[in-house]
Amino acid sequence: MNEKEHRRILVLDDEPNIVAAVQRELNSPPFVRYRYEVEGFTDPAAALARAGEQAFDAVISDYRMPGMSGLEFLTALGQLQPDCARLVLSGQTDMETLVRMINETHIYRFIPKPWHDYYLKGSVAQALTYGATLAENRRLADLVRQHNIPVPPVEENNIDQLIIVDDDPGVLSSLSRVLTRRSRVDDLFSAIRSEVANRDGPVLNEGNLSVQVTPSPRHALQMAQSINFSCIVADYRMPEMSGIELLQQFSDLQPTCARILISGQIDENDLIYAVDSAHIFAFIDKPWADFELKACIALALSHRRMLLENSLLAEMVRKSAAAP
Repeated sequence: MNEKEHRRILVLDDEPNIVAAVQRELNSPPFVRYRYEVEGFTDPAAALARAGEQAFDAVISDYRMPGMSGLEFLTALGQLQPDCARLVLSGQTDMETLVRMINETHIYRFIPKPWHDYYLKGSVAQALTYGATLAENRRLADLVRQHNIPVPPVEENNIDQLIIVDDDPGVLSSLSRVLTRRSRVDDLFSAIRSEVANRDGPVLNEGNLSVQVTPSPRHALQMAQSINFSCIVADYRMPEMSGIELLQQFSDLQPTCARILISGQIDENDLIYAVDSAHIFAFIDKPWADFELKACIALALSHRRMLLENSLLAEMVRKSAAAP
């Protein structure tokens, strides 16, 4: 197998037998696409120290560990290696921590214990393919920026199209109002942000946001045929189809659209399914806090714009290299 098909995987679990089992599965045939060099750890601090020395293509981390949680570990690892694909392996979940892992570390997939070997290998392979594309685009985009090459705009205009899908008209009205009007609370929140370390985070610009609403998932899919959306916010429980199914289909139509699930009635298993199948960027619980809702959508839009810009700049480099 070609050397470029080898990938480095970091596995962390406080149970040595789990680490050994994952290593054994990933290093045994059949191989989905890659061959793996797997390093296993039972101590999060030791794993982070190693991550400070060696780049990894993906990390598989336990959810619950003594001394440092999976959330804390993946947050720290993301600061060291932002392009490392993150997967969580666990047999225990709680809603609050799961939501934080989705919203703060943007895990690619949640693998339950016990797992099927084909699911483990397939999940890792998909995460690696996704992460490799992002990493390569980032690398090529950085080359363009380092040489001060003028960057064309990502889109012809600076308006982000957002669609909200919820079968409750009251929710549609409330969300639309929150996202298109600036309030005194927003000004207060901005003032607070300027005093804390998070002050450089993205802020939602209501003037650059066009919000479409519909109670019908099928209508939303029809709209996606003619409108290029930057973000979709979908309720989980709807008569026509679930929000997860809608986000899956929306992803097929518009892969770059940021996907956010919102609900007041969802359990851990369904939320994990939303991560694994629809690759949601974030989850918003009902009832929501307005400033947290705006911060979540602002981050999703900022992340999407960065990915689009990196993709555009990377394509510039590729075309330049291919030119005679």
